[in-house]
Amino acid sequence: MRVVFDVNVFVAAVMAGESTWPVIEKVPPTSGSASADCLSLAFDADSFQLFSSPHVLKNIVTVLTHHGYSDQLVAKYLDLIVDVIEFSGGAVIEPPQRDWGIADFEDNRLLDLLVTADADVLVSDDADLTSLNPWNGRLILRPHEFVNRLLQNRRSR
Repeated sequence: MRVVFDVNVFVAAVMAGESTWPVIEKVPPTSGSASADCLSLAFDADSFQLFSSPHVLKNIVTVLTHHGYSDQLVAKYLDLIVDVIEFSGGAVIEPPQRDWGIADFEDNRLLDLLVTADADVLVSDDADLTSLNPWNGRLILRPHEFVNRLLQNRRSR
């Protein structure tokens, strides 16, 4: 399975009150932060390939810096994200920009990535995106929905 995480998933994995960052907890059991659990499951490299883009990575830096995270910590987290992406068998790719008829520029860029990566799932906590589910034959799931589905699939194997 090929998966894309929205910026908000990467940011919440660090900033959510239940986050265990910099420790990546093994799932299951869940950590209390669905976004952190998404990152942990990607780190397993067992369930899916994770894809991202330079645009997503740049936005992660922007948000974390805006919230007072040090440049050193942000760089360390970005390195971890890229390592997790590569370890999962995914990649950081630069998708061509298209107009999908979505008003939000950032949402259009995520859909570009979803299509270019030929991903099956976009994980996002953005209500505008999740309201599109399913979109062009692809699922758009909230982090907790994604984690629950993966864990159910593991149990049924």
